[in-house]
Amino acid sequence: PADQQRARDLVAGADIVVENFRTGTMEKMGLGYDDLTTVRPDLIYCTITGFGREGGAALPGYDLLLQAMGGLMSVTGEKDGRPGGGPQKVGVPIVDVMTGMYTAVSVLAALARRNETGVGDSIDIGMLDVQVATLANQAMNYLVSGKVPKRNGNAHPNIQPQDVYACADGDVILV
Repeated sequence: PADQQRARDLVAGADIVVENFRTGTMEKMGLGYDDLTTVRPDLIYCTITGFGREGGAALPGYDLLLQAMGGLMSVTGEKDGRPGGGPQKVGVPIVDVMTGMYTAVSVLAALARRNETGVGDSIDIGMLDVQVATLANQAMNYLVSGKVPKRNGNAHPNIQPQDVYACADGDVILV
């Protein structure tokens, strides 16, 4: 109760709350959106979970897991049958990074809206949603053709030629 009151006191002077606990954790602590808007009605409250507030939301979300589940690893790495072929994760925690970007943009949009209307907002960021959105041209290729995207190594699925080519004195990239 004392910690809860300290949190509520902080929120009274805050514009934005961003949390990434498992779904329901903040509500159990009495610090959910409905709880905190009694303290600050125009609060912008952003929840980040692995899978959004519905449908598996109680499961934890980890970058590698989400890269695999969302299809990113199915299009990353060398072609099957080539040395090093098979699914690969991206070399940086891209789902974590892009979730941060989506969160920042969403919170800033809500802040701009609040500045115009005086109304706060509750934002739901699902890391799996973010990862699927980053499939970009690969997802569009599937939607247009019905063909499941595959790994192409450094080659581009749409722009040809685009690849790394071995030469006598080192590699060269041709685009």
